[in-house]
Amino acid sequence: MVFTDKLCHDVAKEVINDFFIKYIPTIKDNKTWYENLNNFLVTEWDFLQESENTQNHFTDDEEDTITVEAMQNLLDQLNIDEDDFEDHEQHVDWMKFDDIIGHYICHIHH
Repeated sequence: MVFTDKLCHDVAKEVINDFFIKYIPTIKDNKTWYENLNNFLVTEWDFLQESENTQNHFTDDEEDTITVEAMQNLLDQLNIDEDDFEDHEQHVDWMKFDDIIGHYICHIHH
């Protein structure tokens, strides 16, 4: 179990690093964190809909754990505390985030 948790943590970290490579250039200083994030999620999700579907190499439980870890990693990197997150979480399409993470992990092999 510890190996799986470490594996999921490492995959989530890699996924968010890849995510940020695309996300950082889209950030607008005059927008809030949740506006910037949601705009990116919509654009990236639309882009990924046109790409080829690939095979996921993780179990459903591993994918769920990776997604949760990725979200926490994202919030940590954005310096979003729990109160700020709770105040604005409805402004972000987290279903698109989950789908994007699901797509990204298809490109990682364990």
